[in-house]
Formats: sequence, C-alpha cells, structure tokens
Amino acid sequence: MRTPEHLRRSGQPRGKIGESPKPKRPPPTERTILDHNNVRVLAWPSRGGVIALEHATALDFDFLGLNSIHPPMRRDPDQHAEDKLCQRLLLLGAKWFDSYDRYYFVACVAEDHDPSILALEAGEAQAPTTMERRWVSVAHLSGLDGGVWVAEFDTNMYGMQEKNNLVPAEAGKVLLAKTMDEKGEILKSIGGKFFASLEEYDGAACLNAWKEKTEGEFGPLKQTQYVE
Repeated sequence: MRTPEHLRRSGQPRGKIGESPKPKRPPPTERTILDHNNVRVLAWPSRGGVIALEHATALDFDFLGLNSIHPPMRRDPDQHAEDKLCQRLLLLGAKWFDSYDRYYFVACVAEDHDPSILALEAGEAQAPTTMERRWVSVAHLSGLDGGVWVAEFDTNMYGMQEKNNLVPAEAGKVLLAKTMDEKGEILKSIGGKFFASLEEYDGAACLNAWKEKTEGEFGPLKQTQYVE
C-alpha cells in the first residue's frame, strides 16, 4: 500500500515515501528462501517460469517431502525430480510466474518497494494479475472421501482488485495446523470452499496448472537452466 497523502512530508523525494527494504534477490537456482518473517519455496519447471510458495509451514514441508529442520537450499539437478516437486507445490496453492524476473518484481511490489510501484504508475511494468496477487491456502483431506478445502483472498498489494475479499486476520490460524484435516477446518472457518476433487476446482490459483498451463501470464514461459 502507498503512504497516505496526508502523511507525506512536503518536499520529501517520492523514492523515500513509505519505502520498504528491497526483498532479497536469491540466485535463480535457490530452493528455500529464509526471511525474518517468511519462508519461501521455489521450484523450476522444465516448461519454464518459476513456481513459488510463500509462507511455507512445517506442514507444507511434510507434504512436499522436504526436511524442515535442514531445508534444501538449491534446486534439484535432476529435472524429472524437480518437475515432481513443482507439481506438489502447485497442489498447495503455489503461484506459477512467467519468469524468475517476474517473480522477483511481484515480490517487490508486495513489499511496497518504491521503484517497483513507480514503474507500475508510469506504465513501465504490467500490474500483478489476479493469480499473482492472490493469497491462497489449500488443505488436502485424509480419509476415503478426501477432497480439498481452498481459501482465496485478494491482498492489499498495489492495485487492489477486491476490497471486500481481503485476507482476514483469522487467516494466521493456518500456521497453527498440525495436520491437513486441521488446516481444512481452519480454511472452512475463514470462508474457504470445499471441492470433492481437484478437477472441480475453478478458482484463480494454479492447482490444476500442471495439466493446463502452456503460456505465461504475459507470453512464453522463460526457461532457467540449472547451474552449479
């Protein structure tokens, strides 16, 4: 969000107004990004682009088959294994960005990084799409019937689209879930929707993107090769 007009100091350069520290830019082969209040997991599909899960929890790491005590820091050199992880990340509501650069740009917008906001206001960059800006959380239920709970909300990132559908304060309870069933109960309580199967899902997230996605939001998906 931009600093309100009435709180701005007269004569203060625009680039200093409400500016947050620029998000850390990881190498384009990094797996886990550890910030002071966020854990991000990245994966690099053979089809191109980058898949990113924000605010990953220990429960998410279990679902992904990753070690939460010693999280992997680099992508898998085996592209087949990398693609398998990509698919698992999408099932958790991860976002599939056109490129590493696009992922980083949207992350800067989310952190209210002033140069990125100025680029949007000047028409020099594409505004985050619905998929890119959404807060998404998914719970895959156990038991014979299974099914999934999905909660989706707009965020107060620049260019707010759904002011009546913003992330509720209670969404933080998701971090307390010890099992997917508990997570499902939490998502239900904050307005999530239930789907008997992933095939029924019709929201803005990328849950079914592995079967459907061939193009990015703004053109071809950009390849990022593994480097030592």
